[in-house]
Amino acid sequence: MTATPHTDRLVSLVQQQDWPALDALLDRLTHTEFRRTERTLRDEVLPRFDADHFWPAYLHLIIYKRQAFLSCIRAAARLAAEQALPFDTEAARQVAQQLDEPNALKLIDMALPLLQTEEQIDALFALFHIDDEQRRVALLIRIDTPLAYYILFRTLCHIPDNRPLALRCYRYILRRQNDRAFNMASILRTYFGLHEAGGQLSLHIEPYELSYLDRSYEQFCYVLDGKRPKV
Repeated sequence: MTATPHTDRLVSLVQQQDWPALDALLDRLTHTEFRRTERTLRDEVLPRFDADHFWPAYLHLIIYKRQAFLSCIRAAARLAAEQALPFDTEAARQVAQQLDEPNALKLIDMALPLLQTEEQIDALFALFHIDDEQRRVALLIRIDTPLAYYILFRTLCHIPDNRPLALRCYRYILRRQNDRAFNMASILRTYFGLHEAGGQLSLHIEPYELSYLDRSYEQFCYVLDGKRPKV
């Protein structure tokens, strides 16, 4: 039986970008060994690298076996946190070109919770040509993070005749049944005047606070956390 590759061997192959050797190694593995190696690449190997190595490695892995390695986008969490994950590199563009729409949407779903700034999310959307604001809403509504809620709110503000869409978002978010979701629902109900919306919500937003919601992410988060905005 073939031994599962040691982490150091995988690191070396990615460092050297020796894709034929990596393919040959993966080809020799049993199903169980392959699954173990898949997790090692995602959780231990790829998180070590900068974007110049991450994107080419990720590109190669999804070409090799897309369904197995698509989730390796989660290995970019550290780079995203350090704001060192560009989406305008040639390798990143090739990743987008390799994926059909269902798999592109899966990647976006996995990547959005990792991102730390509005600029990163805009760059991810640009990479996959998600330009329509209603499409952006449909993707952002799936993510339960403060940043996703902020950009969702900002996007809704720019859509004409937005009350019906805001109401659908309100009802969707309420189903999450957590404190952040309830506060976000309160923001939507108050800001967009969704007086017909049901649900008992504890967060009360004063009229003067509405003007702070779109001033900055920081101010939005104060309200989302149930605090008063800084005046």
